[in-house]
Amino acid sequence: MGTLLLVEVRRLLRSPSFLIFTIGFPVVFFLIFSGIYGAGPEVLIMLMTGMAAFGAITASVSTGGLVATERSVGWNRQLRLTPLSAWGYLGVKAAVAMLVALPAILLVLVVGALLGVGLDPVTWLRVAVAAWLGVLPFAAIGLLIGTLATATSAQGATMVTMLLFSLLGGLFISTDLLPPFMVGIARALPSYWLAELAAGQATGGGIPLEGVAVLAAWFVAAGGLTVLRYRRSAVRA
Repeated sequence: MGTLLLVEVRRLLRSPSFLIFTIGFPVVFFLIFSGIYGAGPEVLIMLMTGMAAFGAITASVSTGGLVATERSVGWNRQLRLTPLSAWGYLGVKAAVAMLVALPAILLVLVVGALLGVGLDPVTWLRVAVAAWLGVLPFAAIGLLIGTLATATSAQGATMVTMLLFSLLGGLFISTDLLPPFMVGIARALPSYWLAELAAGQATGGGIPLEGVAVLAAWFVAAGGLTVLRYRRSAVRA
């Protein structure tokens, strides 16, 4: 697993355009929205944590979506010849997604600090850790897309997934402005709770057990389906 992780990281470092897109896009959105909605402290915190969540989603889902290209060139077939288990494969891919998501999250937080968000060092750390750990379900979702989509359809599938989770999860539009039934949908999504966990750490709130349960449920469900898909492809091969 350690060897595969190093290979995956080196491969991503050879794709600067991919890294620039996944890391820079959330910052651009943050700057645009801060200009539209204003720069009040509470607004900036909500925008910052929402765009940090968006950066985490973008990076992790896009990283998982690359699996479709790997499948098209036979890389997964080679991996199945090694002692790597299906859960080990999921673990490596999740770790790679978290590594890619970390700079996306941190850059948004740095921009937030430059725009005037004033938090103490411990609070900044708590916000970053909350957003980073919330990447796990999206790493599994991205990997599931990569195991189901083709090399030509994966990019479109990941884009649609990212936008749906972001829009329905209240990252672009506050849930306070949504009708009640839309709020109910948002609370069932991991994107909503990813932003809520990060915002709660920034404002001194606790850790909602409902949010942890939703994030864990999505990770287990998407991860289990990914492992099942990986094993079935091995049988067919």
